[in-house]
Amino acid sequence: MSLVSLKNVNYKYPQCQTPALKDISIEINKGEYIALAGLNGSGKSTLARLIAGFIQPESGDFTVEKNTLPGIVFQQPKEQIVAGIVERDTAFGPQNLNMSKAEIELRTIECLTVVGIADKAMNRTFELSLGQTQRLAFSGILALFPSLLILDEVTAMLDPKAREELVEFIRQWNAKGHTVIHVTHDEDEVLAAGRVIVLDKGRKIFDGSSEEFKKAAPVKDMLFDSGDQCLPSSKINLQERETSLKVENLSFSYEGYEVFKNLSFELKKGSLVALTGPSGCGKSTLFECLAGLKKADSGSIKGSCIPALALQESEAALFERYAADDVAFGAINEGFKGKELVRRVKSSMELAGLNYKEYGNRSSFNLSGGEKRKLSIAGIIALNRDILIFDEPTSALDGVSRKTVLRTLRQLADEGKTVLFSTHRMEEAAAADCHILWKDLIATKADDKAGLEAKEDVKTGTQLKNIEAASNSLILNSIQKLTGVLTAPAKVPSSLLSDKPAWLKTLIFLFLFTASLAVQSVSLCAIMLGLNFIYALCSSFSLKKVFTALRKLLPFILFFLLLEFIFYPVSKGDSEIFRWKFIVISEYKILLSVKTLIRALCSVTCVAVFISSTSEREILDGLSGVLLPLAKAGVPVRYLVLVTGIIFRFMPLLLDELSAIIKTQIVRGAFSHAKGLKKLKILIPLFVPLMLQTFRKAQFLADALTARYFK
Repeated sequence: MSLVSLKNVNYKYPQCQTPALKDISIEINKGEYIALAGLNGSGKSTLARLIAGFIQPESGDFTVEKNTLPGIVFQQPKEQIVAGIVERDTAFGPQNLNMSKAEIELRTIECLTVVGIADKAMNRTFELSLGQTQRLAFSGILALFPSLLILDEVTAMLDPKAREELVEFIRQWNAKGHTVIHVTHDEDEVLAAGRVIVLDKGRKIFDGSSEEFKKAAPVKDMLFDSGDQCLPSSKINLQERETSLKVENLSFSYEGYEVFKNLSFELKKGSLVALTGPSGCGKSTLFECLAGLKKADSGSIKGSCIPALALQESEAALFERYAADDVAFGAINEGFKGKELVRRVKSSMELAGLNYKEYGNRSSFNLSGGEKRKLSIAGIIALNRDILIFDEPTSALDGVSRKTVLRTLRQLADEGKTVLFSTHRMEEAAAADCHILWKDLIATKADDKAGLEAKEDVKTGTQLKNIEAASNSLILNSIQKLTGVLTAPAKVPSSLLSDKPAWLKTLIFLFLFTASLAVQSVSLCAIMLGLNFIYALCSSFSLKKVFTALRKLLPFILFFLLLEFIFYPVSKGDSEIFRWKFIVISEYKILLSVKTLIRALCSVTCVAVFISSTSEREILDGLSGVLLPLAKAGVPVRYLVLVTGIIFRFMPLLLDELSAIIKTQIVRGAFSHAKGLKKLKILIPLFVPLMLQTFRKAQFLADALTARYFK
């Protein structure tokens, strides 16, 4: 029986010349298990979003059987988390479906257990690794018990065991009569489905059973490059190579949580080294320590240069509008210019699998997920560092692109670079000269060298120098602490306000926040600041946390105050105190700056206290309660509630985004040694990519709320 029907469907994204879907005709029946495959940029995610109801076709017929409950897990996991605490995020969807409290709790526990993160139930969502975040995103949709489950690359960042467990769960889910559409680049996952649909450049080129797919050699080879199953390593003698990176007794921990302890290993010049381990074990944290983005608790890192790191989140590594400019950004900071710069950008893009002529002038933000990953890799290659680190470089890539990236890494190693990469695919690790297992790395003694045993005759590079965390990387710790302040705690502390109805807590917050911004005189601003401090005390919110948040935000507040001094005009009758060229200090400007500063203090205090004393669900329910009279009058208040929910989720999300952009800036040499006014000069361009990301994240978060049936 047909559940979904598409007939001659076409779709084109705004401002794009090429259609994403071309003349698609598909009938999806109840109870089917369909694998949707295709090369990067073939239209798979677009088709998945269309079937889920997030976009409508420009032409053609698209129908879904009445009462069908679609559930879609998007490709980017961080963009679909709607709550600050793990268990609350999974519970969000069932709450929107008006289930009983007992049923919500049962589904939450069950779904978190299925995806393997039940032990993280009370953790803050921003503390999860990317792999754990992907599991959480799946859990949140699974809790809806959708009749049509659409999965867009949900296993891309999972380790083999977790991937196998998840695929087995999908089989069992389908065996109960549920319809599943699984978008994947993995051959085993494609063959696990009963039916396979393949797209190429927006067109359907194959639609048949998995048995028929096995016999369709041209299509199968196009997807997986089956003729070259594994890239052989160069079989070099590592003991004869110089050491280019040496790690001794390295330990790192977050507040109250140890990530790793006493890690020791060496990397050899001209070698390709693979690191494998479970999702969330600490691989990305280790890489950030090696690249100078995090300061280790103890131990030492010595290398021939500061390693260049390609971050796992490729989206965060892109901040220039055009692809070629993004690749050139780091190379310019490394001293390349003119013809040499153009040559390096071209060669780096070609090495990463992106044709310069085809992609050079493309918008970085309109590329597919796989293309963005290739572009982020190209930007790191262009730095021309002797040590290169790639965090999950093949994640979300099709089979052909994965092998292109591996060949690229091999070529870089053959050119004398030291290349370290992480992966969850054992066949990729087998292509390396050395395979380091995380379990062996953390099991070794402090004086051992994991992966490569130290011997007396091992050659050690004579130019090794200590690699310390970049001085400006400390701002990343500040941002993380501020994110913690602006994220709801796992348990709302007991206070005078905590047990009050959601609408009353929301009303008090709205009054204080609005009044703090509305008052005009300095004296009234000071009174509002005092009221906000009383509000904090009544909510059992530590004033120390308030001052911590304010101190972290102070540079940004002062920056805007400086702009106010420069650009705000001097009004008639205002007494000038100081003038230098176009900068004028007057009595009114001083009063205005004082009011702006106090208002900023009030706003941060009010928001931080409200978030700490009110769960995400209460925020939305409280605003709905406050606006209930308007809703009864026919005013569409849902959109205001939706926007408010986005704003409160957005603050920690944007801080996380800012952190990722700064990491990329440091890696690419634009932020690592700046001080004083130079740091301010570098901060200014960050607002452009941050604003671009803000608009994108807003849309993604709105989609995430819609996917959880928030109304």
